[in-house]
Amino acid sequence: PLINLLRSNDIDVQESAAGALRNLSENDQNKIRIVQEGALAWLVPLLRTPSLKVLEQLLMVLWNLSINPDNKIRMVEKGCLPPVIALLKSAEERIQELAVGTIRNLSVEHDNKTRIVQEGGLSPLI
Repeated sequence: PLINLLRSNDIDVQESAAGALRNLSENDQNKIRIVQEGALAWLVPLLRTPSLKVLEQLLMVLWNLSINPDNKIRMVEKGCLPPVIALLKSAEERIQELAVGTIRNLSVEHDNKTRIVQEGGLSPLI
């Protein structure tokens, strides 16, 4: 499956797989399916990649997934907050923008607001 390509050691393959997931995640039904298929287990650890191209694709996937109300909760449960909050401090403006958008979407869920603050997400946003 496509999700397995995220495990590749080849950055170009990771970027292509994340880009395909980004495109698929624009569809409402796919937003749910991508999370149900376990993609978060591979997307979250990849948020520590040094590749800006891969990061951009990953954050766009997470932004899209975070639009779905059920995904908002699951994303936080699966550990999305710490790496996304860390990316708020990126030197790259585009990465910051995508991280902020994802945090914004996640913050719509009431319980996530508290978690965002607890994880240190408030000060980089101010």
